[in-house]
Amino acid sequence: MNLIELIPVGKIILNDKTPDRNPRFEHYLIPYYQRGYRWDVEHVSALLEDIHNFMLTDEKKYCLQPIVLVPTTDENGINIWEVIDGQQRLITMNIIFNYLKRPRYSIKFEKRGKSTTFLESLSPESYNDESPDFHFMSQAYKIVKEWFEEKTKNDVGYIDDFNSTLTKKVEIIWYQIEELKGIEDKDEVESKKIDIFNRLNIGKIPLTDAELIRALLLSKIKHGLSDREAILRQAEISNEWHRIEMELRNDEFWYFLNSKQLEETSSTIEFIFKLIAVNNDKKYSTYLWFEKEIKSENPVEEKNNAIRLWNQTKEYFGKLKYWFENDYLYHHIGFVLALDDNPIKAIRTIIENSNCNKTAFKEWTIGEVKRKVSDIDLNNLSYERGTGELKKVFLLHNIATSVLTQKAQKNRFPFNLYKKMESDGGWSIEHIHAQESKEMKEQKAIRKWLEDTFEAIKDIKKIDIESEEEPKTISVNEDFKTRISDLLSQDKINEELFNQLKNDLIQIFDSESVHVLDNLALLSVKHNSSLNNAIFPVKRNKILQLEKEGKYIPLTTKNVFLKYYTDSDLQPYYWSKADKKKYYEDIEKLLKPYLSQTSK
Repeated sequence: MNLIELIPVGKIILNDKTPDRNPRFEHYLIPYYQRGYRWDVEHVSALLEDIHNFMLTDEKKYCLQPIVLVPTTDENGINIWEVIDGQQRLITMNIIFNYLKRPRYSIKFEKRGKSTTFLESLSPESYNDESPDFHFMSQAYKIVKEWFEEKTKNDVGYIDDFNSTLTKKVEIIWYQIEELKGIEDKDEVESKKIDIFNRLNIGKIPLTDAELIRALLLSKIKHGLSDREAILRQAEISNEWHRIEMELRNDEFWYFLNSKQLEETSSTIEFIFKLIAVNNDKKYSTYLWFEKEIKSENPVEEKNNAIRLWNQTKEYFGKLKYWFENDYLYHHIGFVLALDDNPIKAIRTIIENSNCNKTAFKEWTIGEVKRKVSDIDLNNLSYERGTGELKKVFLLHNIATSVLTQKAQKNRFPFNLYKKMESDGGWSIEHIHAQESKEMKEQKAIRKWLEDTFEAIKDIKKIDIESEEEPKTISVNEDFKTRISDLLSQDKINEELFNQLKNDLIQIFDSESVHVLDNLALLSVKHNSSLNNAIFPVKRNKILQLEKEGKYIPLTTKNVFLKYYTDSDLQPYYWSKADKKKYYEDIEKLLKPYLSQTSK
């Protein structure tokens, strides 16, 4: 099992693992398959400045990124650490110690003896551009020299303070690969080393907090067990780990909890570790929290701490899974999380309030939904006043509609589809009826509008509409179709004639629509952009086409354009006053349990 521990930088120079030799400093090997030292001015300066800034704080520890090593021996049988990852940091710190004239470890470059000699004897007098290694090492030394000369102008003790901080307070994650032990075939060992290197570097897959925590837990939990018992216990944890990883990779499960897409190479269990850890956004802060929680002078206590944290991980996962599988909690918690920019913080709050009986917890979740919409009055919602509250209402209406239909149809609100669309352009508020708007100027857009409109109205003979006096019928005569055809026949469409036609048609299909709730629906920004200025039958056709193409259309938006909300309908191509009334009443009815003001 791989070994992981957090050690002061001083211990990578000399520690209790260092074998007896003269001098007793650690030896590191940079294998031939690595490209060599390539840190530039920015990287070297950043490391120096980070340590300097740390010296100015009250923090007790500062952590560097991991170094990944394989214990081996060189051709002379001398114990040496083969560096799989982290050579840039190791070489830079070696150069720093060289300039400071302090004890340092040795670095050997496999099959590049000149680089070994050059690094060992590096000084202002040896600057050289003969090879890439020489160039970058020389440049790094020059940066270090100039940086310290500036810092010591007015502080003769600065070098001592810096060296003490670097060796005693700056720590590094020591990741020791032990899985190659026992493999006698040298070619196989070499192949596995290269594979690890490629995974970490060429594939751009860094050591994650999760990988580090896994190694830490497994190394501590095996204490006091026989080899066979340790293997069985570690296999058990590995199986549990794999199950959690795989279940959280379920697209619906992941997006129920998260708003951001899971990267192919990311670890899902790291999400749970972040829930448990009290940390910050610094790199490896989650691992560092776990390391601190586990660490003890007593190995038995370390084992117990590791077991406790692993059990807590499984407990948290169990809670998340229960929420996901319970339809009531899924929809209510899902709504809360969909509106929160910080899911980690939000889920922590939910977990803290979940330690009660199931009935009380359900009541608490509905209270959280109410809190999210507590200030909303349906009567006062308007497109012109902003779309933030409208989006909340339409999201909740869609969820509530899904709750009503899911028992019969197994139809749960698809948070995965909703959030994917949210991150891919976002959601907008669509007018069900087209609004008279700025004149269209772009010829391509004009031609597309005419083509879509002709297709939508070509079979419409009349429209039966409401009137304050009595119902009336408006003919959609052939004149409109002729006007469209004439415009389409023009090489350059007359903009004035087009805009007049557009407004005439909008007025015919308009039911005195305004920017209020009963004439609005939720639609993605991408899809909305293709529907601007379109009359109702055009929008209806496009919505149906988008659904046929497998595009996600919110359920209530689809219901609007299918005329779902009106029991008896005169025609499918007109959004009537009766449609509006029934649509509003449905929103009001379904949202009544959550809103304090719902009457109109």
